[in-house]
Amino acid sequence: MLQFQPAKLEVVKTRLVALGAEDVQIQNDSVLCQVSREQLHQFVKTVRDEPALDFRFFTDVTGADYSKYSIPQPGRFAVIYSFLSVSNGVRLQITVFLPESDPSVATISDLFTGANWGEREVFDMYGIVFSGHPELKRLLTPEDYEGYPLRKDYPLKGRGERASFPVYSAVPGHN
Repeated sequence: MLQFQPAKLEVVKTRLVALGAEDVQIQNDSVLCQVSREQLHQFVKTVRDEPALDFRFFTDVTGADYSKYSIPQPGRFAVIYSFLSVSNGVRLQITVFLPESDPSVATISDLFTGANWGEREVFDMYGIVFSGHPELKRLLTPEDYEGYPLRKDYPLKGRGERASFPVYSAVPGHN
């Protein structure tokens, strides 16, 4: 069972600031921060390998499109990674903002194999490219699908592409 350790939050926050993280905040049992896309890979490696931080458990990766957000953000897109340090009882959320003109960032799937499919899902839904990814291709939509369904400029009812999706049946000959 994870033992939450509030005293460790400030220690982790201080160390993340020293490593170059920006906008470092504490919320509940988590530390939230932002890093640039250029520093992401090395930053994740450091927070994983440094004994004082020990974020060895990759939890999740997701994307966000801030194009219609009421508060201006550093970039249209964001990739948000979540980690856990069991030894410290602290969660970490790292956000990387990306510009609309070049929504790409280095993969961390070489550091955490669990990031592989999550990064593919973010690529498929938002069009964010993870450079160096071993198999960056669509995961939830057909290979020839045009567009990215979770972008804010994608029509809510789609573009009529559902009619062309293949139909699969559990029993051959029954639709």
